[in-house]
Amino acid sequence: MSSYCLPFGARLPWKSIATFLALALCLVAGSASAVTYTILDLATLDEGATVVVRGMNASGTAVGGGRVEGAHRGLLFRRGGVQAVDGLPGSDHTVVFGINDLGVVVGGSNSATSARAFLRTHTGAVRELAPLAGDAASTAFGVNHHNEAAGISSGRIGERAVVWTAAGAVSVLPGVSGAGSRARALNDRGDVVGVADSGAGPRAVVWPRGGPALQIGALPGRATSEAIAVNAGGDIVGYSADAAGARRATLWTSGGAVVDLGALAGGDMSQALAINNAGHIVGTSTSSVGSRACLWTPAGGLQDLNALIAPSSAVLTHATGINQTGAIVAFGHDAVSHTDHDGHDDDHELPLRVFLLLPSGAKP
Repeated sequence: MSSYCLPFGARLPWKSIATFLALALCLVAGSASAVTYTILDLATLDEGATVVVRGMNASGTAVGGGRVEGAHRGLLFRRGGVQAVDGLPGSDHTVVFGINDLGVVVGGSNSATSARAFLRTHTGAVRELAPLAGDAASTAFGVNHHNEAAGISSGRIGERAVVWTAAGAVSVLPGVSGAGSRARALNDRGDVVGVADSGAGPRAVVWPRGGPALQIGALPGRATSEAIAVNAGGDIVGYSADAAGARRATLWTSGGAVVDLGALAGGDMSQALAINNAGHIVGTSTSSVGSRACLWTPAGGLQDLNALIAPSSAVLTHATGINQTGAIVAFGHDAVSHTDHDGHDDDHELPLRVFLLLPSGAKP
């Protein structure tokens, strides 16, 4: 397997959650003192190819994928450089979707005939995470600190949520109605979250370790939902969607509450993408000026991350990861000097910029 590091800022060659009292404080975000962040530039990625940026580990390393030297490769975003890594041998398309604090990553690599999940150790050794017997393809989306992974196996009967042991043995997670399911993330005690077809559409699901699938519902008036991330205490985030597909950021607490995380002023859609053990949540929301990266905290409520950094030449549109120290990975684009006819940023085909946000007082 080959890997290399690009210089810092280099341009790649392709276009237990808060209590109900704390939740109530989310409604008065404006009265809370703002947390500020130091913003570090990690990479600039040209539009024109699918780019993935996912949440990070304790050391501040985020993961993803994009086109490098004619091939779509896995990426590690970290201070001091962007490392491009291959997945399985012979693949020309690799994406890294998850990383743990040990530096172990998981993802998927395309072969000539199918996609296969892989795990890469911190030393660079790569091994396949095979699909279920009879299936042709697999992808891993999350990995915990025990090196257990969660993802999907797919074949003739469709996608099924699966987990792999640290030794690589695969097993199917029980479905809700026997139809398609997808595991998106897992915590260290082995709780897996994701989505499964309920018979009336996809619904957010949690699989407690060794237990059956449990539907965790959706916000009132919403038709579908999906769980995307889970913390050590079992608090889950993702989204609920209406019949037209408009998404709303949703928190499912370990106590069973389903909480609407809201949207920024002037916006009506949002999505939560990550949560840490302190119950701090990051994601994205529409607003009166376009899509903006967001932070939800017990003390500060819903906030635009762009308001929590020093004036910048960039607009943060999505925050995709937050670690236990509160560091955040986000991406966006250069600010534009004009807007479209609806008053939103005209960011069509602007290069994608990836950033690390460090809480004030943290070492740059």
